[in-house]
Amino acid sequence: MPVLALAPMAGVGNWVFRLICARLGARVVGVEFINCRVVSQRSARSERLLDFSDALIYESTGLSLLAAQIYGNDIDLIAAGASELEQRGAQVVDINFGCSVPLILRKGSGAAYLKDLDLLYRAVHQTVEAVSVPVTIKTRVGWDEGSVNIVEVVKRAEDAGAQAVAIHARTVVQKYRGEANWDWISRAVEHAGIPVFGNGDVYSYADATAMQSRTGCDGVMIGRAAMANPWIFDARDGASLPERIDLAVELLNLMARHKGEKVGVLESRKHLALYFKGLGRDSEMRRLILTTRSLGELVDILREWRDDLEDDLPEADLTLSREEAGGLAWGGTG
Repeated sequence: MPVLALAPMAGVGNWVFRLICARLGARVVGVEFINCRVVSQRSARSERLLDFSDALIYESTGLSLLAAQIYGNDIDLIAAGASELEQRGAQVVDINFGCSVPLILRKGSGAAYLKDLDLLYRAVHQTVEAVSVPVTIKTRVGWDEGSVNIVEVVKRAEDAGAQAVAIHARTVVQKYRGEANWDWISRAVEHAGIPVFGNGDVYSYADATAMQSRTGCDGVMIGRAAMANPWIFDARDGASLPERIDLAVELLNLMARHKGEKVGVLESRKHLALYFKGLGRDSEMRRLILTTRSLGELVDILREWRDDLEDDLPEADLTLSREEAGGLAWGGTG
């Protein structure tokens, strides 16, 4: 069974979602990535991103490891920011060398480092020197098909002190298009002396086990698929309707506590739409779930529905199709 990790996802990886995934079996949970220049700010946005309320739970229970991902084009600020992340409770600091968003690349951050491996080495080395927790990296296989350099990237990061690497098996130019080439993960595993986590085109638990079997990777990092099916961390590709309702109620209550009722309910909808996609777009219940604004009313609707159901209903498959996952690409960090 592969070690499963929750990928850092912008706009998704708050402490509520992390805690749910950890409780279901994710051994590492990623914080939505943070710009090194934002870490030192004392703004509402930075405090929201740096809300590691779940860290103490993981530390006391061993349930999971909290991995805070940082990015930027100033390696001094990355190292300083990593130190701040550790002080806030991060148990792992991950450096993003994989983001393919054009604005990030133009500023020399994310996957732009794949064009300057000396700078990548220095970023990792300075960060390792600045913190006492493990430093890891997330990256892609190369800039384009003609310049795949993942083996060299892994070796340089390892030499600099990185303790693990997560590899999205696409090039920067591909973004999320086309198929992920797992063969490059295999190649990296052959040459790596540190754990390798594979990532890319993992839509189900069956995909996760297939990736480990085919590549020999130590673990699998799961991103968009976990939004629809957090039960993937429990080695399942779906959940029964009562289970989905129970999780929806938990999610709503925690999100309201985290972000206030109005925003919490609103931001929960992207998860609820996926949990209950099997109801069909014309379902009255689905309409109520996705339009009710009051937390109390919505929870009451869900609980009344739950009370009318049998506990032993069969599981529904919540696996995302490639097309559905493509529609969630905004949540990724490369």
